[in-house]
Amino acid sequence: MGRTKEPKNTNGNSDGSDTEEEYVVEKIVDRRERKGKVEYLLKWKGYDSSSNSWEPRENLDCPELIKAFEQSRTDANKKEASKKRTTGKKKRTAGDSDEGDGTDDDGGRDGDGASTKSGKTRANDEDARSADTEQVEELNGFEKGYIPEKILGATEGDKELLFLIQWKDKDRAQLVKSTDARKHCPQLVIDFYEERLIWQSVDNA
Repeated sequence: MGRTKEPKNTNGNSDGSDTEEEYVVEKIVDRRERKGKVEYLLKWKGYDSSSNSWEPRENLDCPELIKAFEQSRTDANKKEASKKRTTGKKKRTAGDSDEGDGTDDDGGRDGDGASTKSGKTRANDEDARSADTEQVEELNGFEKGYIPEKILGATEGDKELLFLIQWKDKDRAQLVKSTDARKHCPQLVIDFYEERLIWQSVDNA
């Protein structure tokens, strides 16, 4: 079991000395970020859920519990992404089957061929937008506690503005929703736009 590095309670003895009470972490229930710091919701051994409390990561001495919790979050995200991809493939397969049936009934090559091509193009566009969205959901560095270093560029995916962020000490840049970037690193967003401002001088003559 993990323990907090610092005691949650300190009771004074009658002789003036302090006795430190160290609470034992039974499991990690949830995770959040506040003011750029990662905090975990802890379930304390011997206490019910009403005693759960948020504690900053640097105060915890339970690397095994943290690792197990983060791994479970990663596995859950992968399962969700896999489920979305499977659903997308099923929809596309059903669409191709319907178009094939139409070709057999009508017997026309030109019209049916154009319809099939158009249907596949729409399916490919939807898959591309879905892939962009899944990439943002899976590779959100803010949720993993990464430190943003610089915004390299911007693009659009699924009608949302996305920023390409370079993380500190990480080799790969990642696409992140602009709403998350403005929330977690507003100064980098400001710097990104300021670098692209074009100033024009006004001739008063």
